[in-house]
Formats: sequence, structure tokens, C-alpha cells
Amino acid sequence: MSSVNLVLDGIKDLQLEFPDGIPVNILLEELNLSDDELKATLLSLMDDGVIFIEEEYVKLVEQVSEDDMVSGDSVRLDDSVDVSDETELMDEEKIADLTEKELEALELIKGLADDSKHVSKYLLEGHFLYGDLKLSPLGTYNIILSLENKGFIKHVRLSDGEYYTF
Repeated sequence: MSSVNLVLDGIKDLQLEFPDGIPVNILLEELNLSDDELKATLLSLMDDGVIFIEEEYVKLVEQVSEDDMVSGDSVRLDDSVDVSDETELMDEEKIADLTEKELEALELIKGLADDSKHVSKYLLEGHFLYGDLKLSPLGTYNIILSLENKGFIKHVRLSDGEYYTF
């Protein structure tokens, strides 16, 4: 994994824990990169318009896919465009593509989530294995992976453990 992708993934994982910006020293600790390598990578991402740095805090400017990072293109969203209706239609279309088990799993995740929309990874896996769904370990892995790939949930690491968020 390139240092750019490593840093970008680290920022994405930590942004829920640090919504006002991720301290550079936290990134340095979490990513196990040299000080010079991290600074060079952050400056490169800032030049590309992916992040901004203010008083030693790093924050994403926008969500950028890995394909955009590889090609080096930066995608900008015009602030004047209202995408809320389009987002609802896309969500309805995405939900229509889910299997019955995936729908049940998604409802279970929403029921288990706390106010910040986080569900402990181990709590969720336990409910999939031993709860109403009674999935096998492989079935649990497959349904979580499927929901992640379809964009319904995301794996995040916080200071107190691993979580899924929707």
C-alpha cells in the first residue's frame, strides 16, 4: 500500500473520532511512518486538494475514491447542486438490490447502533452468529463484507475498539 493510500485511509478512519480535525501527532503515532514521509505525503494530499491542514490539524476536504487517488484527478462537487433528492433515490435503489438476509442484517445493525451510529464489531458479529439470523462464521463474514462493499456500513477503528458505522 502506498504511503498516500495509507495516510488517506488513516485520516478516513480517524475522522469520526476527531471531527474537528486529526492532530498530526496522532497520525504520526497511528500510521508508523517517519516524520518526513508523513509530512511529504500530507503536503502532497494538500496540493491535490484532498485535505487541508490548519494549526497541526488535518481534515478531509472531500470524499475521494481510491480510483481518483490513483489517477491523481480531483473531483469537485459544485456547492450549488442539491443532491439530497438524488441521494434518496440512490439509497432506495441500493436497498432494492439487497437480499432478504442483508435487509435483516441492516435492520439489526440499526437496532444495535448507539447515538453516534456505531456498533461494536464483536457485538455485531455475535448477534449475527447467535442471534435471530444464526449465520455461520463464513456467512457473517460474507454479509458484513457485502454491506461494506455496497456502502451501507463502514469499518472504523476508534480509541476504544473496532466498530461498524452506517
